[in-house]
Amino acid sequence: MGKFGETFSLARTGKRISLRKASKDLTIKIEHLLALENEAWQKLPEPTFVKGFITSYAVYLGLDPQKLQALYRREFDERKYPKKTISAETKKRLYLTPSRLINLIFVLAILTFVAYLTLQYSSILSAPEIEVESPKDDETVSVPVIIIAGTTEKDTTISINGKFVPLDQDNKFTYQYNLTDGKNSIEIIAAKRLSPKSRITKTIRLAR
Repeated sequence: MGKFGETFSLARTGKRISLRKASKDLTIKIEHLLALENEAWQKLPEPTFVKGFITSYAVYLGLDPQKLQALYRREFDERKYPKKTISAETKKRLYLTPSRLINLIFVLAILTFVAYLTLQYSSILSAPEIEVESPKDDETVSVPVIIIAGTTEKDTTISINGKFVPLDQDNKFTYQYNLTDGKNSIEIIAAKRLSPKSRITKTIRLAR
């Protein structure tokens, strides 16, 4: 594994994020994320798509996407991996006949209807529950570091002041937060697909 793949792998394992969770959060196949970490270029799609994967994965892990793009350009030799071409037989199978066009329109109509219903009912879905066990609100402390801990629902994404925080197998989260002198406002957001977000704001004062 070279520096490119190792950067992704170390960042993900350091945050205790599984490939399954990263794949679900980013809607990128596990196989593609694993191929990035292992630099298995032959298992990845066209470079245009790969560059999009790199940017999304880097931002998700708190890495510099431009630096990772530069490493990718340096380590990926496009000459060794020619563009994938569609064979004549495949093109023949993909030929759009009138009957296939009718079927495609029918399927698209159904998908559009389902999407419409989903959007209509998404507004009434409840926000994910979140319980922050520590710290207590409006607390004054004398040390510049606190531990934020709590519990939420399954398949929920937690962020604290914009930073993603991984969940363990019991849907619990912990995060070490560095305080500044005076008043500190800490916003904890629980997000779940198609549901409103839950927000909890804690006010902590540091007096040394």
